[in-house]
Amino acid sequence: MTQNFRVIPDEAFGSKAIIRIRDINAIVYNYNLFKAKADATNSLCAAVLKGDVYGLQIKDVAPALYKAGARHFFIEELSEGIELRSILLYEDIHLYALGGLLHGEEHYFKQYKIIPCLNALEQLERWNDYCSKNGKGSAVIHLDSHMNRLGFLDDEVKQLSDNYDVLTKHVNIELYISHFFDIKGSDPSNCYKQLEVLDGYCSILPPKPISFACTDSVILLDNEVFNFDMIRPGIGLVGGAPNAASPIAPDARHTMEVYAKISQIKTVREGQTIGYGGAYTTKRDIKLALVHIGYKHGYLRLLSETDSNPKGVYMFIAGYKIPVIGKISSGATTVDVSDVPESILNQVHYVEVIGPNVDIKFLADISGCYDILGALGVPNIRIADYTLEDYENKFR
Repeated sequence: MTQNFRVIPDEAFGSKAIIRIRDINAIVYNYNLFKAKADATNSLCAAVLKGDVYGLQIKDVAPALYKAGARHFFIEELSEGIELRSILLYEDIHLYALGGLLHGEEHYFKQYKIIPCLNALEQLERWNDYCSKNGKGSAVIHLDSHMNRLGFLDDEVKQLSDNYDVLTKHVNIELYISHFFDIKGSDPSNCYKQLEVLDGYCSILPPKPISFACTDSVILLDNEVFNFDMIRPGIGLVGGAPNAASPIAPDARHTMEVYAKISQIKTVREGQTIGYGGAYTTKRDIKLALVHIGYKHGYLRLLSETDSNPKGVYMFIAGYKIPVIGKISSGATTVDVSDVPESILNQVHYVEVIGPNVDIKFLADISGCYDILGALGVPNIRIADYTLEDYENKFR
């Protein structure tokens, strides 16, 4: 077997067909990579933990990052912030909710000391009014900078500028944030256009700390220009990237491994179809194996290999890439093991779905890094779940 292919005993699987291993120490390592880049520009290094840390699970990640020195955390929804408050029982953390202040949530933000990232003038007006009656509160102003998603638009920025003292009379604005909409390619021109928009906003607003640089910009753009006062790494913490050609940090570590059992190795003749819809046709006589993972476990159907839409998705077994073939079904995926020696197939009864030999950045080109990690990382009673530390303590 290759050095990087994890040897997993049957007892680790137990009654489950799938194992997930989450390397929390690798997340801390990746955080420190970004912190070093933030330190070089005298910027704070926050951590974005939304979506249960893209499947790595906030209950394990947050305490480890706090121990590593992180004090500024971004989540998306109020409920995520309440969960994080129950995990990090410290007074020195700053907790920001990127999703904004939805109706009826004001008292929860106040109760749990969560800072809303206000995405519209209406939210600021409502928060300012609530704080006038319930004590001064903090907030972040999200400036849209022409992404046309979350954030104050041009006219709202102008109204904020003209009426800043009134609109923020009972609110302490901690910082301004904005977000890139085009970072996945090799052309950064849209980022610089957004920077011009942000500069225009800041020229008419009272000075505040700024966070504009997101994970990707830390590597792909000029740190001196885009880091500002705070960077907010997110997908980079878990070893992800916008695409395989543009790794956020070449030395970032993998943080999640998924393994699934195989069965039913059989010979299928050339010209036969595989799976639902007969969407894949064999080009030669092959050995086919069934991997017991499917879309109900988070292995996205988007990764299916069909005649009309070939993608090159693969899994891995003991030194050999094994192509995915046919449509992924609810609980099973078919793979081509023709090139794997019989001796290995007789000995090893599971495959690596993602891990050191199946690069998440490659899958990001097809399905999106957030999508595949978030889907495979969701807590699932059908999956045996371990942190790497727990796994090694039990099965080393």
